[in-house]
Amino acid sequence: MSDNSQDSKQSTTPRPYGGEFYTEVTDSQGHVITLTYNDLWMHIVCLQSLDGDWQRARQAAGMVPDAARKRAIIDRLWRLEQVLNGLPAIPEGLMQLNLHRAHVWFNTRQVSDRQNTLYQE
Repeated sequence: MSDNSQDSKQSTTPRPYGGEFYTEVTDSQGHVITLTYNDLWMHIVCLQSLDGDWQRARQAAGMVPDAARKRAIIDRLWRLEQVLNGLPAIPEGLMQLNLHRAHVWFNTRQVSDRQNTLYQE
């Protein structure tokens, strides 16, 4: 029995810290823009809890830990959404995997630029 639980623990993907690479997008001028898991989580929170309303997200960020850095992410994503004519769609599986994590991060955690070197998507 302990062998199975040991295998289970070893095969579990570690949680990202937030600074890990999520995806890249290219703007109309050919500039590559990197999005991190911090960006992904904020996008998920805004879509799922705030109907995609960045102004409401900005107000909500004022009531959670690390408000200034979360507002900076919101402002960046809002600007990117305008420049790119929309942010990249989040695949359903990735949305489901990160839905709870995104809300925990938004409501209780600090923004982190750290990268979990064991984390690989």
